[in-house]
Amino acid sequence: MTKNIFNQGLINENKNASFENVVSNQETEKQNWEITKSQISKIVKEIVWKAWIEPIQFLEYKNKILYLSVSSALISSRAETQYYETIFFEANKFFDNLKEIKFVKINSIKEKNLPVEQNYIDKNISIKTKTIMPFIDSISIKLNSKLTFENFVVGNSNQMPFAASKRMTQNQFSSYNPLYIHGNVGMGKTHLLNAIAIELNQKHPNLKTVFMSAERFMYQFIRAIRSKDTIKFKDQFRSLDVLIIDDIQFIGGKESTQEEFFYTFNDLINQGKQIIISSNKSPFELLDLDEKLKSRLGGGLVVDFLPTNFELRMNILNKKVNQLKIDIPNEVLEFLAKQISNNIRELEGALNRICANYELTGREICLENSKELLSDLLNVNEKTISINFIQEQVASYFDLKLSDMTSSRRSISIARPRQMAMYLCKDMTSCSYPEIGKAFGGKDHTTVIHAVKKIVALSTQDLILQKKLKSLKKLIISS
Repeated sequence: MTKNIFNQGLINENKNASFENVVSNQETEKQNWEITKSQISKIVKEIVWKAWIEPIQFLEYKNKILYLSVSSALISSRAETQYYETIFFEANKFFDNLKEIKFVKINSIKEKNLPVEQNYIDKNISIKTKTIMPFIDSISIKLNSKLTFENFVVGNSNQMPFAASKRMTQNQFSSYNPLYIHGNVGMGKTHLLNAIAIELNQKHPNLKTVFMSAERFMYQFIRAIRSKDTIKFKDQFRSLDVLIIDDIQFIGGKESTQEEFFYTFNDLINQGKQIIISSNKSPFELLDLDEKLKSRLGGGLVVDFLPTNFELRMNILNKKVNQLKIDIPNEVLEFLAKQISNNIRELEGALNRICANYELTGREICLENSKELLSDLLNVNEKTISINFIQEQVASYFDLKLSDMTSSRRSISIARPRQMAMYLCKDMTSCSYPEIGKAFGGKDHTTVIHAVKKIVALSTQDLILQKKLKSLKKLIISS
């Protein structure tokens, strides 16, 4: 009897010791995971670590498999596809004989305890009523009801962007993904994006469509980081059906935002969701954009606005006049259409100024009064800056020969002014890289791209070069 009691005591003591060992091992392994995360934080960007590594928690280490818990399917997907090797390499230092890492979504564990019907109801409530609608309302640009397809005047110069935009609303979804629309300021890019959003909301009200500016995307992302709510931010964007981004060029130079946009972009494209983007330049001309993002943006359909012709400008003015319901002499409209040829927004603005002046002062709308009223705008548009003119001004400014602009001499006293001239040509004219290269002695377009990038980089550090560029711009504009 005594022997049995003694044996039972040993058994209980061994059980307790075994339990304590298990608990101790779990605590050690949990600490090992925290050390692993700390090591990873030293080799990846802080923004990557905070968004994708820090939220991952230790669950269990069993049969040489490290089980890690995540609160989001997006974190699990990103960790497995982008950072698995990094995590495994560091974890292998602290977990003996590690063979594999598995990511387990926490919600999937909790949901197993719910009845199927309740699980379905709860998920729909959380996604549709608590997350999606407030999110879309809070980040979307307020649509302008006047900027519709019906109010867009179509001509040879904008026929392709118009047709591609219209198709976005007819097929669910187009094989053109992403649709990338680019053109000079004031040509109608935002009008088309606004029209797409309006028509999608009318034809497909159940689609989760967001229309926002690139600056708004950056603001939302930075705010999510500061509030430590990046997971919710990423999940919400990932749930969209259509993402429409205006002025993507403003995302350039913001490395962390570019990276996040790239992954959001990939997630949506891989899910078959539609992305529509506008910019002032083609994706390959955006110097501050990462190469992989340029490639992705250019992987769908890229369409651009061509220079407008007189006929299109007259059609736009006539349509505007009909909307304003004011009689304007045809010679005034023809004058505007001839003088303002590069910017539709300026063209409409000039017409609005003439109409407002008539309503406020009662002055007659005639050609003479219109010329006087628009003298400042017309003076700016009269001056056409050419590559040759810029070369002349830069050569004179640095006391060089005009032939130095087209030579192959590489001395810094000639090469740097030549690079600055190339930069100014790209900045102040609508000429392409190949056109500029040809004008600088038949140089390859990659030489021009390198020159522009070089001046952009130097101008952020060299204050003297900054002042020289400003002086040259003023000289070119005022001469």
